Amino acid sequence: MGASSVRDRARTDLAQLAAARLDNDAFRWEAAAILRRVIGFESWCWLLADPGARLPTRDLGENSVVDQFIRGFSQRHPEAWAVSGEKSAGPVFVSSAVTGGDLAKDPAWRDAFGPAGDGDYMSARLVADGTDWAQLHLHRDSASPFFTEDDAEFVAAVAPMLAIRLRDGLRTRSADGDAAQGEYPAEPGTIIVNEELSVVASTPAAQDWIDRLGLSRPSDTAPLPGFIYFVVARVATARARGAEPPPGARARLQAADGRWTVVRAAPLVSATGGYVITLEAARSEELAPLLMRAWSLTPREREVARLVIDGLSSEDIAHALFISVYTVRDHVKAIFGKTGVSRRQDLTAALSGSGDSR
Repeated sequence: MGASSVRDRARTDLAQLAAARLDNDAFRWEAAAILRRVIGFESWCWLLADPGARLPTRDLGENSVVDQFIRGFSQRHPEAWAVSGEKSAGPVFVSSAVTGGDLAKDPAWRDAFGPAGDGDYMSARLVADGTDWAQLHLHRDSASPFFTEDDAEFVAAVAPMLAIRLRDGLRTRSADGDAAQGEYPAEPGTIIVNEELSVVASTPAAQDWIDRLGLSRPSDTAPLPGFIYFVVARVATARARGAEPPPGARARLQAADGRWTVVRAAPLVSATGGYVITLEAARSEELAPLLMRAWSLTPREREVARLVIDGLSSEDIAHALFISVYTVRDHVKAIFGKTGVSRRQDLTAALSGSGDSR
């Protein structure tokens, strides 16, 4: 079978996989296996994103280099997983192509990947409706050939389909009644890390929250899920640049059971510095903007939906937005059509992470 036929078959397999009712983690594992058969790579890392925060969230994959050096890597290269801050304007970045084959010109390769035995790597932005929903990083070892232009073109071609599937996967959640999942911890989890991002102290609830996320810890020296180091690194970078007061950072993500969690990082005011990390259930007002994007609502539809969630009548919404009641009803009808609901209370549930309307 020729290379063209193999790639056509892979596109078909990915399209069929995208139609399957899998959660985003299971979908990524299956999709990565298809991609590996087509273009070949030794390791990979696939991150979902919080587009509002422009930060990575659920990181998944097989990449021992990233796992081993995640703490230091996040500090030295906080832009490596930055959402919408990629090294190239296009959807796909290939290190060998950008460096003209001299990988040592790539700071991330020179600092971490190269010394660990990696060769070329490819990074892809997964964008739908102008929003970055995920990142895909593929790595070859030093004995393997560089990624080709055809490899990059294939990934660029399937990236929109992958992005739409992962965006749509954020719309659903598991039922609250699953007894095996139990209730969320009653209080937020708190973790203190020092300037080197080593854990100094944590509350008992913190481990409960991390367990809920269902993400493995990268290594013994990096006991927190990988994306958390990049959330903290965002704060550390702002403080290093002299921001006063240094801003905090947050990332919203689905836990393993589909329920939404928010992870926040903020600088400590102390002689030794450091940062505080909190994990807690995401509030509906925090989730609504993200889920409105996930449901592809237009800017005006988002305004109307926000007021519906607040409990305003069509007449009150019309008055608030200086539009007619008929226009409000048209917007509500369009919003219902996109989200697959027929009642205002169901819309509120769909846009607050407390229901599954698919």
